[in-house]
Amino acid sequence: MANTLKALETFLEHHRRLSQLISVLNFDLETKAPLKSFEERNKIISFYASERASISENEEFIRLIDALSKEKLNEPLSLFVKDQRNGIEHMAKIGSDRFFHWNVNIGKSTELWMKAKKEYDFSVVKEALRRVIEDKKEEANLLRKPDQKTLYDYFLNEYEKGMNEEKIDAVFGPLKEFLVQNLPTVLKKQENWKIPQILPHPKHEQEHLALDVLDLIGYDMERGALAETEHPFSDYVARDDHRVTTHYREDWRSSLFSVLHEGGHAIQFQAWGHTHYDNYVDGRASAAMCETHSRFFENVIGRSRAFSKALLNLCKTAFNSEFVAMTEDDFYKSINVVKPSLIRTDADEYTYCLHIIIRYELERDLINGKLEVDDLPKAWNQKYHDYLGIAVPADDVGVLQDIHWYEGLIGYFPSYALGNIYGTQILSAIKRDVDFEGALERADLKPILDWLNRNDFAIDYFDPDDWIMKVTGQKMDVSYFKSYLRDKYF
Repeated sequence: MANTLKALETFLEHHRRLSQLISVLNFDLETKAPLKSFEERNKIISFYASERASISENEEFIRLIDALSKEKLNEPLSLFVKDQRNGIEHMAKIGSDRFFHWNVNIGKSTELWMKAKKEYDFSVVKEALRRVIEDKKEEANLLRKPDQKTLYDYFLNEYEKGMNEEKIDAVFGPLKEFLVQNLPTVLKKQENWKIPQILPHPKHEQEHLALDVLDLIGYDMERGALAETEHPFSDYVARDDHRVTTHYREDWRSSLFSVLHEGGHAIQFQAWGHTHYDNYVDGRASAAMCETHSRFFENVIGRSRAFSKALLNLCKTAFNSEFVAMTEDDFYKSINVVKPSLIRTDADEYTYCLHIIIRYELERDLINGKLEVDDLPKAWNQKYHDYLGIAVPADDVGVLQDIHWYEGLIGYFPSYALGNIYGTQILSAIKRDVDFEGALERADLKPILDWLNRNDFAIDYFDPDDWIMKVTGQKMDVSYFKSYLRDKYF
């Protein structure tokens, strides 16, 4: 086995270096690169992505993976080999040329999405998105397994092993009903809240707050970076390079919770130790597992009453002005007010999952051929009316607000809602061992981070069903999330 692993290292290190290069190029593209550089930069990224994918077509690489699969391996290495065999199978069916073509179309779609959003006009990117959707249908037709009943099942399983429409519908259907039916109750309870006036603050003050928040939650800036972008994201670039981004809007709350969200991602990345790295399972955590931790820091910690004092003190330092006389209760209400709104990333904690369910239903129907790209804005607007009771005035705050579809991330959106469900289930497990509220009131997250490091991050390379069972002792259970919302908002 040692000789086989040694022989594989050349391929694996090449794959790693290409991944790091792609991440750095993409980070630059989405933060600093001039608009006119996008077309050429996207071609470069597509080229290196194809180079990386072509490793799975190399005959010697395939031989070595096959040889390793016959060895007795430790658990993380066994999962790594399983993933490599899956990748080899996929590339044998796709081929490098087709893969490159798909990536070029995604690059063009992403470029035009930025232009369309600035012009509030879906028609600018419509044809590019149509090509991406057709490419994704082709991908699913080539790669889906016999037990995947629909094209969309393939994508759900790609982001969350073992997931399909039937399982998602069994969770999202009752959750949607619960959220819609109880929304009037939540709004009535808050109707007499007096929310402090939300004043605008300049970018440099919000950046000051962002850096202070990242430090407070345990993000290591010596292994990270903070940058500005249109659509916030975080990235695992390398073992000691875990970057976050945010945007700065007139409402300071948008950046605050964006930073908590992306910081939650990066704290998970920074926790991946040598076991993950040496066994090549760093980054194996599923999309929903990653969103579990981003949503956990954003909401379970960030919007908690126990953490309000710490965040208020940071706002006083960064902003001064209206925060000097603000009480903890007023601050807590200002970050927990429930109000049906247009923008997913700025949505309150209660209605957020309705934004996700809308996207889930739309992308499912797009891929399964029940909805045409031409009809997407109309379908989007109708669902916002039906589920949230609001009208969508323009495409930039409607069908153009998220980049995900335009960069080919079909099947990713459900991960956010699954992350909410996993996160509240994990909260219950943490509270068995840690004085959770006490740690937040003291602004000392170390006990919580230590628990996550030992019981969660250390094993997040397992498939989702195995991971949540190991972390909490139970299968995924949406009742924890419903109870959490009921206790907090009803």
